Amino acid sequence: MTDGTTLLFGLPGVEVERVERLADGTRVVHAVTAQEAAAACPSCGVVSTSVKARVTTSPRDIPYGQDRIVLRWNKTRWRCREDYCGRSSFTESIPQVPARARTTGRLRTQIGAAIGDAARSVAEVAAAHGVSWPTAHRAFITHAEVELTEPKPTRVLGIDETRRGKPRWERCTETGRWVRVDPWDTGFVDVAGSQGLLGQREGRTGAAIIDWLRERTPQFRDVIEFVWPSTPPRCTPRRSARQACFPTRRSWSITSTSSSSATTR
Repeated sequence: MTDGTTLLFGLPGVEVERVERLADGTRVVHAVTAQEAAAACPSCGVVSTSVKARVTTSPRDIPYGQDRIVLRWNKTRWRCREDYCGRSSFTESIPQVPARARTTGRLRTQIGAAIGDAARSVAEVAAAHGVSWPTAHRAFITHAEVELTEPKPTRVLGIDETRRGKPRWERCTETGRWVRVDPWDTGFVDVAGSQGLLGQREGRTGAAIIDWLRERTPQFRDVIEFVWPSTPPRCTPRRSARQACFPTRRSWSITSTSSSSATTR
């Protein structure tokens, strides 16, 4: 196959040998490894020249046009002949398709962007790309970790709880007893600036707030002066967070929704 076909396919690390079309219109791309580093042992780094077997895998890739594309990657399983290496054999892998991966990196990137940037549901994107819900969700998490950076300090930190659906009963896998699950999330917002949502943590307890605050930098915590909205006297999550993360600061206050003034607790 010409280099133009490999260039058009555009998956780094492989070279297209041939393309065939099945009766249902599906195009099958037969590719081989085109990266010398793939023959290097992952454990010792020595390039092997001893072939153990030939294997074919079919990692799911991005679509091309209206018809489905199936990738058939014909790769080599090598022996590692180094006496000091504990690995006896290994199969070729490339950055786009690491060992044991069932999808290409560019497909995972596309899925993560579809969920994170286009605000589509995980289930919808998973169905559209022919992958499972967990696979799509992991792609979204990876995308979010790249896009989301450490929030900048804010003087006024907003903390609010949001309910996710109705309470339900689930059987505990450890005790076998039925327990009531009340799904809540705690959100953290920049009230004084323009950053918007700074982060989110599952649950509505003081521990959820404390864990999120402790993951922030000391500079972030030092700048906080007020927390919004106010907390009822017998509602303890925000107060327990203050005692745990700001035990000696008297200027860390809880503002009232009915007044622009802040009172020191």
